[in-house]
Amino acid sequence: MTINQKSAVKVYEGRWATKPEKVKEGILFSYYSPYAREVYISGDFNGWKQGATPLIKGNDDVWRLIMTLPSGRWYDYKFIVDGKWITDPNNPDLNPDTAGDANSVIYLGKSGELLAGDDPGRHVFSPEGRNIRRGRFESPKYSRSFEFFYILPEGQDKSNLPVIICLNNYIKSQRIHEYCKKYGYIGIMPSPELGRDYLRLGKVDTFSELLDYLKNSFKIDDDRIYVTGMSNGGLEAMLVSMYYPDLIAASGLVFGPYRLRYYKKRIKDMNPPELRNFINSLDFPEKMIANLENLPLYISHGGDDEAVPVDDAIVLHEMTEKLGGPAKFKYYPEEGHTWLMVDKDLPEIFDWFGRHTRVRFPKYIHYTAPSGIFKNTIYWAEFTAADIRGPVKVFVEPAGKYILKVEIENISKLILKPLREFVKISDKLKIETNIEASNIDFDKVANEAVITFGC
Repeated sequence: MTINQKSAVKVYEGRWATKPEKVKEGILFSYYSPYAREVYISGDFNGWKQGATPLIKGNDDVWRLIMTLPSGRWYDYKFIVDGKWITDPNNPDLNPDTAGDANSVIYLGKSGELLAGDDPGRHVFSPEGRNIRRGRFESPKYSRSFEFFYILPEGQDKSNLPVIICLNNYIKSQRIHEYCKKYGYIGIMPSPELGRDYLRLGKVDTFSELLDYLKNSFKIDDDRIYVTGMSNGGLEAMLVSMYYPDLIAASGLVFGPYRLRYYKKRIKDMNPPELRNFINSLDFPEKMIANLENLPLYISHGGDDEAVPVDDAIVLHEMTEKLGGPAKFKYYPEEGHTWLMVDKDLPEIFDWFGRHTRVRFPKYIHYTAPSGIFKNTIYWAEFTAADIRGPVKVFVEPAGKYILKVEIENISKLILKPLREFVKISDKLKIETNIEASNIDFDKVANEAVITFGC
């Protein structure tokens, strides 16, 4: 329903500014300021756009706006007064954000009524009301613990289940618990600190520690571990996917700031070999995009996103598509940077995950990382870094059943265990390396090759 704001809010002139209230036209927001030049509202309901939703100033110096909002949800919001973002001074209800600040929040019941703080109807929005539990896992390396929320569907005690790890404050998704239970997924939502203070700062090994904890605590199908994230969580999910493509079955990245939009024109006409060379010329972590070649990647973005330009997603999708990996891009032309889009996108996410299981033995291995300290295996290769402080590179490409091309950097020992259908370890096998090997041993029974490089 479209509201004529000028005539609608005129009816309420003379009433003092209050916390949001339910009126016959919808939800009335109000803010008192005789001196403000302009007042906007920004929140979940409009994609957190800055100048899209103005309040109208009345003759009583109260700024007002009436919005019609879908019921059965909560909505975070803030006022923007002459360019300054502020919480609603008349609304005591606050919701923490991922930056350590807070937003104002309203809760709408099933019939669209505003729920006060003591209303029992608010319980359905709480973790407990959504059957979401709390836990903690320890990081042995960093000597600290992280809180996480988790969802256990029916049948958890009967069989190994797929798990979806949702990054960046995913407790704010108001539908994730419904889809986890509908499709039988264990849902894991780590605290934002894991991403903000560790994953995004290069301490990506906390993710492998989380996986170890989950495997010891729940009945998890190792071949159906999925990662998703929104906003900075999209970036965090991308980082995790680039470091651990061999541990993840598929990823879903939702409007993440991948910082790739600057390359849009440069890569437009590149063929796959040219793109690989270009990616290899980039700095870490962008250099690791080639690691995604074997990982199914779902990317979604809103065309009205003011926080992260959609070109970031378009470029990432084009890169992964040209590399030959399974990739899909879902574009929402009118959506902004909001949890509403995340929830709208969840059916696509779960559909994508349902199509894929972990690739254990891809034909090709292309892997690089800024430091070998995080891991020493990638698919069917095991490696030893010559210097754990330096970057590593392992490229292995079968060129026929009896030829194996190997390109390495900062590797002292490489153990290859390919499928026989790709490469057969025998006296006929020829291994071509970019650095001269000091020794090559074959185990024909195990179909294994051990290559040692001089340091």
